[in-house]
Amino acid sequence: MNAVSPAPPTPTLERLAAEEAGLLALPQLELPVKHLFAPGCYARELLMPAGSLVMGHEHKTEHFNVMLSGRMRVFMDGEVRDMVAPCICVSKAGTRKVALILVDVIWVTFHPTDETNVEKLESDLIVKSAAYLSHEQRLDAAEALRALAESTKESA
Repeated sequence: MNAVSPAPPTPTLERLAAEEAGLLALPQLELPVKHLFAPGCYARELLMPAGSLVMGHEHKTEHFNVMLSGRMRVFMDGEVRDMVAPCICVSKAGTRKVALILVDVIWVTFHPTDETNVEKLESDLIVKSAAYLSHEQRLDAAEALRALAESTKESA
C-alpha cells in the first residue's frame, strides 16, 4: 500500500502574516530601490535577487506593476502563480504580495500622484503590518544604542 503525502496547506494572507515576525527575525536583504518621478506619476523600481523571499506591504491604492526581467512564484489575490517577465498586472487596493524570486527580478510599480516626498508617498500608498512596525522599532532602538556607544567612545 502506498502512502500519499497530504497536500501542503493552501497559503492565505493571514497564515503568511502570522509567519512574518519569524521571517523578520532572520537576516534581511537591503533591496535597491529607485524612485522616479514624472508629471502626475511616481514609479518605484525594485531589484529582487534570485533565492530571496520578499513579503511586500499592503497597498492602499490600485496601481500598475511591471515585471521587466526575471521569474518568480508569487502569492497574490488569494492564489499562487508563476510570473515570467516581461509582464504587466494591476494590483487592487488592499493587495499584499509574497514572492519567491527564482531568477533576479526587476519590478516597477506606477502610482498616480503629484507627490514627490518619498516618506509621504510611503504613508499615502502602503499599510505596514504590526509585525513590520515592531521590527522597525527594534531597528531604530538598536541604531540609537550604536550611536550612543560611538559617542561615548569619542568623548572618552
